[in-house]
Amino acid sequence: MRSPFKIGAIAASSKGLAREMAAQADLSLPGAVIELGGGTGSITRAILDRGVGYDRLYSVEFDHELAATLRHRFPRLHVVEGDAGELVPLMAARGVHQAACVISGLPLLGMPASVQHRILKAAFMLIAPGGRFIQFTYGPTTPTRPAIMRDLNLKARRAGHIMMNVPPRAFGATNGQKRARRCLNSLPSPTPASEVWRNDVYCT
Repeated sequence: MRSPFKIGAIAASSKGLAREMAAQADLSLPGAVIELGGGTGSITRAILDRGVGYDRLYSVEFDHELAATLRHRFPRLHVVEGDAGELVPLMAARGVHQAACVISGLPLLGMPASVQHRILKAAFMLIAPGGRFIQFTYGPTTPTRPAIMRDLNLKARRAGHIMMNVPPRAFGATNGQKRARRCLNSLPSPTPASEVWRNDVYCT
């Protein structure tokens, strides 16, 4: 596989997993809803079905062909081609400076620590107080490296477990707080058979 980080699974996310991930978002919070790794649009569809309007939803996709697929499936969707680690400038270029949540379809579990750190740090810079970063995983625990959890002051908690997926997945959510001017939330996720994780993050 030439680009192992472009595709997060051997099959598209199941409707059940996509629905559970979308359900973790607190849409009452201000800001955009940002999807990382829109892929073929499975999670995108679930987010829209949750009631998020096209004007509020932004899907970040690195791969040009997948981005084209998203534009074809969802002509009104804000599709942002670029690196999730550069999320802050990517969104700023579109006038977006705050997110209610970030829902990730990226394969964090298989990414190098440096890449994980860049993505999570960037997401935390945008997520509003009380917001979440929602992530699926195939592993038995959160896909985020312990050192990164410590560095960003994150604390993970499983939010759910989805069996009807190929392969089974887990997902979770992470919330973050910062004593200074704002609270930053994110959701890392873990577990083998498709589970939902809820991560509470306290940034001091």
